[in-house]
Amino acid sequence: MWGEFALINQGCRLNIAESQKIIEELQKKGWVLKSPESASVIIINSCAVTHRAESDFRKLVRKIRRKNPEGRIIAIGCLVDFNEDEASMADLYLKNSEKLSLPDLLESAGNETDIKRWKARGFLKVQEGCDLGCTYCIIPKLRGRSKSVPLRDIENRMEEFMKVGYEEVVITGIHLESYGRDLGDKEGFLRLLKFLERYFPEVRFRISSLDPRYLTSELLDYILYAPHIMPSFHLSFQHYSNKILRRMGRGTNKGFMKILERIKTANPYAGVGTDFIVGFPGEDEDDFRKLLDFAEQAPLTYFHVFSFSPRPGTKAAELKPSVPERIMGERSRILRELAEDKKRSFLSSLVGMEIEGTVIREGEALLENYVVLNFVHSGIPSGKRDKFLITENKRGYVEGKPLQNK
Repeated sequence: MWGEFALINQGCRLNIAESQKIIEELQKKGWVLKSPESASVIIINSCAVTHRAESDFRKLVRKIRRKNPEGRIIAIGCLVDFNEDEASMADLYLKNSEKLSLPDLLESAGNETDIKRWKARGFLKVQEGCDLGCTYCIIPKLRGRSKSVPLRDIENRMEEFMKVGYEEVVITGIHLESYGRDLGDKEGFLRLLKFLERYFPEVRFRISSLDPRYLTSELLDYILYAPHIMPSFHLSFQHYSNKILRRMGRGTNKGFMKILERIKTANPYAGVGTDFIVGFPGEDEDDFRKLLDFAEQAPLTYFHVFSFSPRPGTKAAELKPSVPERIMGERSRILRELAEDKKRSFLSSLVGMEIEGTVIREGEALLENYVVLNFVHSGIPSGKRDKFLITENKRGYVEGKPLQNK
């Protein structure tokens, strides 16, 4: 039926923030959010960070065509900028610079309707693009230079979130610490956090990702002790060998461990995670050993492991020597097993504690330290915050019970 749409998000939290805005604007025009199997228009907000992202896009398009042959597919996002040939599998495709205009391209489907939540949490886009030169990353070519969202627009977006009733908001961007620099403010991100604390004190904020190279002592201290910011840290380390970090265009590991120690001293139960890239060109056994030693010793509560994926158009795609697939796979396996061990140990340490979280779906909450908690559904609606008693450690999550909204 015309006027019914679905949106499938691939990729980063910035994509989620943009998808959230597109959904709300379509709902204002009378469009109704449905499943991809029944919608007349299916929007795919795509990713292009790895080869797998392209493969996932192709599989998704074929699946939609099979299950909903009458539906019209619209591709938006980074894949469109990176590979228009792939994007042409869709009936229509829009680049990053065009995608937020999508609601204006689709005609009104009726009277304006109330906005219904797509996610339990709000995703606040404050910045996009990047001025850094990481040799493996295609994002600057797809998203452009760093550009900050004006404070007035952020305030307006937050007011929209307040009307919908979001109690947790995720601050998103490609490189958050660069916020404000294009506007001549080197401390722009810190000022932004203080602004949000002052004008939206009832909201709990989660910072999506931070670059340890730009995490100043003042900014870290503020984040650690500000009551409106949750103790959830994702730090983009990528590696620990200085040789590999330099080849990545990411400097050195100076300060990495000190940052982690400061976080854990301030809050031993904070969630602290990162991403590691394994098999970067030139990575030898000594480089991998340095990374593995760091991963073992660092007070990380989780980390994601990615095998190096060369992207055409990046400097890293031309670097040699390549790491054989077999060796890359073995190193990834070792790190992933370590990640499981560290996460299991951290979850066990939480049993018996009372920690706040946001209900993200029936019987499931995301705790402020980024741990997933399952509980017997007690009528708490999605999006509501509560305090939970953690009673048991399970594989990859914990179980518990709500304490306030009984």
